[in-house]
Amino acid sequence: MKTQVTKGDVDYARGPRLGDFGNGVLYSLCENHPKHGCADVIHAKVWLIGRAYAAAIERRREAEGTSNDFYENTVVVKIRGEELDQRFASLPVRMTDPWCELGLAVTLHRWLMDRFAEMTGLDKRSLASKYLHFHRKDLFFIYDSRAKGAVTKVTPSIKSIPTIQCENADTEYLTFVRRCQWLTDDIARRFGEHLAPRQIDKILLRIADRTKKASVV
Repeated sequence: MKTQVTKGDVDYARGPRLGDFGNGVLYSLCENHPKHGCADVIHAKVWLIGRAYAAAIERRREAEGTSNDFYENTVVVKIRGEELDQRFASLPVRMTDPWCELGLAVTLHRWLMDRFAEMTGLDKRSLASKYLHFHRKDLFFIYDSRAKGAVTKVTPSIKSIPTIQCENADTEYLTFVRRCQWLTDDIARRFGEHLAPRQIDKILLRIADRTKKASVV
């Protein structure tokens, strides 16, 4: 059943929440160490973001060896180098036309998701979105199953939402981003508030919690 985001939801998203400090630590880590040339930095970022968001990369198909071996011999080897940094550098410094520019973000998400799949044999869609978000919190919406379920309740049919052109995309994340951007625009239109992806995530998780509570009443 469809519902609408309320002014109360928007005020909630803009206010301080438990977890803001912890997220701030991860933002600072990625801001202070954005590059992917140092093995220890790569390990720290993938490990801490994955563990903090229940999306650990060491959860994989046909796991062999220790987690430390996996990080050192696989994760660092696949990510280390200039390619990811060059892809970040190709993103707009400041987003001015989301429906055109988000295609670059969606394409990068697919690239990183493919690298994670090579390492794990699994679709690490959620981890890819979160890893990228902490590096560019203005561009990447945070995907997980709860947010996906909530955003479908507060947005129209995907056929009614503008498309986003991109070179390559994970279809599920692309659909999610289209819905999140539509919601961002709708909130700006109705309430005059321009919310960031983190604030959209707060709203979606609040709606997911509200829906779950209502289902057990």
